[in-house]
Amino acid sequence: MAAAALAGAVGCGIGIGRDLSQMTPQAVIYDDVCKVQEHFDAVTLGQEKAPVVISTSEVFRSTDNAVGGISTFGFETDSQLRLLRRVLSENWSKLPEKLTKAPRVELQVKWAEKAGVRRVVTTEDAQITYEGTTSYLPYHICLSEMLFGAPLYKTRRDLLGLPELVAPPDAQPDVRPPDAGAADAQAIY
Repeated sequence: MAAAALAGAVGCGIGIGRDLSQMTPQAVIYDDVCKVQEHFDAVTLGQEKAPVVISTSEVFRSTDNAVGGISTFGFETDSQLRLLRRVLSENWSKLPEKLTKAPRVELQVKWAEKAGVRRVVTTEDAQITYEGTTSYLPYHICLSEMLFGAPLYKTRRDLLGLPELVAPPDAQPDVRPPDAGAADAQAIY
């Protein structure tokens, strides 16, 4: 009886909506399955800002290279929240309505670094905090892509021979407060 109650409680949380576990990480990146290339290009051009690293703790080897840690990212501008909501809605299920409308979201992940690239660990859930509530996100490769993918997507751009990024002279990053354009965000999500 207790096991059935526990299974029911676990089943009520956020779940994986799109299973990419059979794809290699290289294929996910090469095909831009998580659709983050445009985001990294906009950040590179100064048109958008990457999520802010609120806190980080890193474990170091004796050579001062980080091998792992825990980082918390803040999503608060319109473009950051749009990115987060899109990635969440495309890859997870049972997202709480409060999460999809929150004006600020924090995402905490454990990560490991290998060959100079950070990746979210696959063995632990991420924590997502919004409006005083913390929920758990089961591992999904799109977390790594969204949070740590910048160098990989720069390499992807080079491998595919995509045109060089050139910022228009009047390019401005999205620095509006999170509630500005909320009607636009609600129309999309």
